[in-house]
Amino acid sequence: MIDKYNREIDYLRISLTDKCNLKCIYCMPNNTVDNNYINDNLTLNNYKFIIKQLSKLGIKKVRFTGGEPLISPYLDDIIEYTKNECEISDICITTNAIGLMDRIENLKEKGLKKVNISIDSLDKYKYKKITRCGDLEQVIKSINKCIDIGIKVKINCVLIKGLNDNEIYDFIELTKENSIDVRFIELMPLGEGLDIFEKGYINVQENLKQIHGLKSIKNEDKSVAAYYKIDNYKGRVGMITPMSCSFCSNCNRIRITSNGNLKLCLHSREELNIKPYLNDKDEFLEVMKKHIYVKPEKHKLIENKKSDTTRKMYQIGG
Repeated sequence: MIDKYNREIDYLRISLTDKCNLKCIYCMPNNTVDNNYINDNLTLNNYKFIIKQLSKLGIKKVRFTGGEPLISPYLDDIIEYTKNECEISDICITTNAIGLMDRIENLKEKGLKKVNISIDSLDKYKYKKITRCGDLEQVIKSINKCIDIGIKVKINCVLIKGLNDNEIYDFIELTKENSIDVRFIELMPLGEGLDIFEKGYINVQENLKQIHGLKSIKNEDKSVAAYYKIDNYKGRVGMITPMSCSFCSNCNRIRITSNGNLKLCLHSREELNIKPYLNDKDEFLEVMKKHIYVKPEKHKLIENKKSDTTRKMYQIGG
């Protein structure tokens, strides 16, 4: 699929639930309802229909997200279906990795190739403060398990001034012995993030410029991150900077929410309810082609000391 700005739209991000088992301070309100109750609108058959039809339009990569996709009852089945029935091999999830260690081997067998793991601190006390209920040890074990069995790992860290910005060096050190990506993400003034944005926002680009030995490298995978490397380090350091540096000109993705809405841009409030078209293949394809063609050109946003934390306590990799 090519949109009106000549971008090839070949990447689908699809949410399997809007529920999560963590309550991160920039994402979820503290009074969230019980997450064991899944009340999303799309069924397993709906998801299969959507992915199958979009594969006909040229989708080559699918990322399953949430909320937290691991709590969806559909995850295993839909990964297997995406690989075997839709012939899509680039299958990923974005996860907080709580409970991933016990499931990753089966998910790999179903067809999972890559995981993006959200982890905003390597200090167990700060991690619990940010997530309000998370267990860092579980996450570290999950990361190590993924590395051991050959799953590609990207670590996503949202930087927050005065909370985890003194851990930048610690995160970068994770790339020394492991072929993983550590990506620093700018805090966004969205949702719960609005409450902490004014005091918590950090310009990631300016901060990484101060890191000695960090050299810019070519990004080969069409992701939204700009990548860097330190000589003789196995992994890469990335930054995702929608606030200070837009990546819209290369955007190749669309999003489907768990309640059945198409979003052409993460930062747009405009959504299309696709549920009325899920029983007619021809109508669905026409509607999708029509809307994807007019995907917005760009989004409209609302206008270094190394810490002594847990490389000692939690060892990632060798």
